[in-house]
Amino acid sequence: MRLRPVPSEDAPPRKRRVLRTVQVLPTLMTAGNLMAGVLACAYMIDASAFLADGAGSDGLAQANAYFAKAAWLIFLGMLLDGMDGRVARMTNSTSDFGAQLDSLADVVTFGVAPALIAKTLLGISFVDVPGRLLFVFCLIYVLGAALRLARYNVESERLSRDDKPHVTRVFRGLPSPAAAGVVAALLLLRAEYPEPHVQHGVEWAILIGTPILGLLMISRMPFSHVMNRYLDKNRAGPLAVVILVILLYLVVSHFVETVAGIFVLYAISGPLLTLTHRLFGVPRIVEHEDHDEEIDESDAPHEEHRDGGDGGDGTPAGTGTEGTP
Repeated sequence: MRLRPVPSEDAPPRKRRVLRTVQVLPTLMTAGNLMAGVLACAYMIDASAFLADGAGSDGLAQANAYFAKAAWLIFLGMLLDGMDGRVARMTNSTSDFGAQLDSLADVVTFGVAPALIAKTLLGISFVDVPGRLLFVFCLIYVLGAALRLARYNVESERLSRDDKPHVTRVFRGLPSPAAAGVVAALLLLRAEYPEPHVQHGVEWAILIGTPILGLLMISRMPFSHVMNRYLDKNRAGPLAVVILVILLYLVVSHFVETVAGIFVLYAISGPLLTLTHRLFGVPRIVEHEDHDEEIDESDAPHEEHRDGGDGGDGTPAGTGTEGTP
């Protein structure tokens, strides 16, 4: 038997291979986020196949069930996206690899999947609308999500050069998980209420909202980071606790309606804050607050905390990209 020599204490430690630094648990969560987005697209294809066969009311019900499953998978992706960055920081396993993987997963789950699901549903519901117009709406949404992620990653990398901690409290542009949440929540609302007038109203909301969500993602409008601004242990007051309890009750008792209302209100909060700023000056929500992104280097925040689970365009499995509001 050949014995391996004992290394000397003075010998320099061997460098671990780069791939060995990739921690398993955060990466698995990010991979789960990606799988949820791909499976949502698969359910969308199954739904369109049922409708293409002209299977009558039974086929329509089955297709609606597949659309609802796709919406639930988007919410599952949001959950995993909000957890992977936090787990990475808790285990001290943040990495550039995780950030890149998370961004790719977010483009699929919060960009491609909602846009394709919306286009498929709208193509069935609005037969008189030209298919090219629906494709343009879908393209605006996907490009908005991709550009939002790319902008966030670049500007967060610039802020990371500052050694001081920073807590993001205001997003500039609608985070992509929130935009995907609007589409998914409306799909669940449509599945919850089979009445024709409700379903047609939801379909109109998706038709109008899809391109608007894409434009909101690449805008510079302020959107509050709910977790860091209102639920932070150092900032949350009794009113925040009372509101949280009420929201939890509403979620438990009327889940679909409450979730749809929350996401829609969050999406329109940015334009409302911008309008308030134009009419009455800078709102308190954006006054003296740090941003996740800045254009001018002189305006860059003094602190940075790379919060991967925040809410915009994704939570990295390693470093903090834009996450869930």
